[in-house]
Amino acid sequence: MRYTSLIVLLAFATTLTAQEFRKVFSLGNTPEPVVRNIVRYDNATKSRERIYINSDYCSYVVVRKGARYYNAAPGENIVESRPVQSQAAEGNFTTTDYHYYRGVFPSKEPAMGYYAFPLAEGETITIEPHTIRFRDSEREENYLSFAIQENDTVYAMRGGVACMVGDKKGVIINHIDETFAVYHHMRKAFVSPGDAVEIGQPIGLAAGGKVYVSFLYLDKAYFKQKEVAEEYPYTHFVPQLWDGTRYTQYEMTASKVVPAIPDELVMQDMSKAQKKRYLKNKNRNK
Repeated sequence: MRYTSLIVLLAFATTLTAQEFRKVFSLGNTPEPVVRNIVRYDNATKSRERIYINSDYCSYVVVRKGARYYNAAPGENIVESRPVQSQAAEGNFTTTDYHYYRGVFPSKEPAMGYYAFPLAEGETITIEPHTIRFRDSEREENYLSFAIQENDTVYAMRGGVACMVGDKKGVIINHIDETFAVYHHMRKAFVSPGDAVEIGQPIGLAAGGKVYVSFLYLDKAYFKQKEVAEEYPYTHFVPQLWDGTRYTQYEMTASKVVPAIPDELVMQDMSKAQKKRYLKNKNRNK
């Protein structure tokens, strides 16, 4: 029997409920598994292959029972290949039980990056940090809420790729350092799964009152056993936000006028070639 595991991030919170979060981050209402395991015979190489097919636009970690971790990028991922005498031969492996988790383990401790405010330049925004305590755990995690008006446009705080969501009103952005920003309490999303998103790009409309944003990454420290995470396997963090003069971690409620996004923030995840093109285009348009 095959089984899969979808992660729900928030056990409970006073202002952002687990039900609200589940609709955004979980894919529990998806009729088919997000990551499928198949075994296929390749006639060209005369081998049997184990393949994980990821139907999302962001990567996942797959943990196969009794085996190691695999990274499953969007699309087909051949993780094993064994020569066999014929198509009828088993090749000594078949489909097996597995779990999967959105994200991949960062290759090094995430730098966390720097972020912009999720509102238009010149508008006033109120930032409020929140602490989440998980049921049956001493762990505490954090997220930020931003007090804005209903139907205000919400802007991407950092660039990346949009992932699948459990409903159409939330947005999940996977950043280049394998962290995520998860935008909740949205009335409408402007981006679709698979879209490349730039910092400062409109991504949706606020549902009213507040928009909540969680910042997190899949943490290998919570995978003490290979077959499954021992507990909730994500670490949340409070990011550094550009306030117009410096980058600040907000640990208490504060109101700010949203500043322009500086070039250094726009270019933080770009390659050297991309930075060169960006600056060239900017100078050309002056």
